[in-house]
Amino acid sequence: MTEPVRISLRVPGTSTMPELMAIIKRIEAAGFDGAGILDSQLLARDTYVILGQAAANTTRLGLFPAVSNPFSRHPSVLASSIQTVEEMAPGRVKFVIGTGYTSASTIGRKPATLSEMRVCVGNIKALLAGQTVDWNGTPGKLDYASGRNIPVLMAATGPKAIELAGEIADGVLLLVGFNRCLVDWSLTHLERGARRAGRRVEDLEVMWAVRTGMAETTAAARRHARPTAVHWGIRWEGEWVKRASIQIPKIKVPDAVSKIYPDLSHAQDWEEAIAVTSFMPDDVVGELCDALGLVGTPEYCADRIAEMAKLGARNLYLMPFETFAPPEPEITAFRDIVFPRLRAAGLR
Repeated sequence: MTEPVRISLRVPGTSTMPELMAIIKRIEAAGFDGAGILDSQLLARDTYVILGQAAANTTRLGLFPAVSNPFSRHPSVLASSIQTVEEMAPGRVKFVIGTGYTSASTIGRKPATLSEMRVCVGNIKALLAGQTVDWNGTPGKLDYASGRNIPVLMAATGPKAIELAGEIADGVLLLVGFNRCLVDWSLTHLERGARRAGRRVEDLEVMWAVRTGMAETTAAARRHARPTAVHWGIRWEGEWVKRASIQIPKIKVPDAVSKIYPDLSHAQDWEEAIAVTSFMPDDVVGELCDALGLVGTPEYCADRIAEMAKLGARNLYLMPFETFAPPEPEITAFRDIVFPRLRAAGLR
């Protein structure tokens, strides 16, 4: 029997709480396997309040923060929060942590270091297992740890972070794009890290973060994806662009790009962000979109998922481009077109 593809959807907490609960109910009804709740304290409502409400308003949907970090909440608070949510949805919750991006930039600090990540992941895993952790000479434990398994995943993009996730976490959320070269490269580093801990990649939960944007035409989908595609091309112009086999021309980046709040990939005014990225040629944007994920018609995206499933990508986390708009186009497209096509292919 063909192994199914599990698909979760990002939910930005930028709508009101009643609207968010309605969205999450529609996500479950549409057939998604999980929902990741954006965690960025100045952009979205509190992630763990949303997760608790989502647990009470769903019956089978997997739930996780996407993604928490070691500095905006103390690790003991993170462990307490996710354990509390898990009591409301036993067996449906996992914890995902990363170095922080907008959570850091919007409060004027740098993301967490990998050494900080190592300590934080170790402490949270220990607390959730009911063990005692030393806090600067003061021992402490989570008295209400359930003992049920709450997987701790680490979000990772660069090679060192991917290897660390393979070494210390229960799994990894790979934010690396979505094509054959990037899949092979990521798994090589994940295996290297897993070997350091005497483990195999097969021992880990591997989720693929996939940037997602669908429209009636490829051109319309790529236009909508411009801010994030250009952001990745600028931010990861070195190693990632080379891995993805993309040639970005030498172009001066306009000053207006740096003035988009909080950044191109999370812009509040999406049309403004599209306008300021007009300096990047359409063909380059197309290549970036192809490397990043699922950008095109729903039928095309269904075919791409089937292609990547053949490479072993069976656990996807879809990240629609806009942070300040609900993922309604994706909910509709997957319910009506993508999921039926995947079921016909034996992948659901």
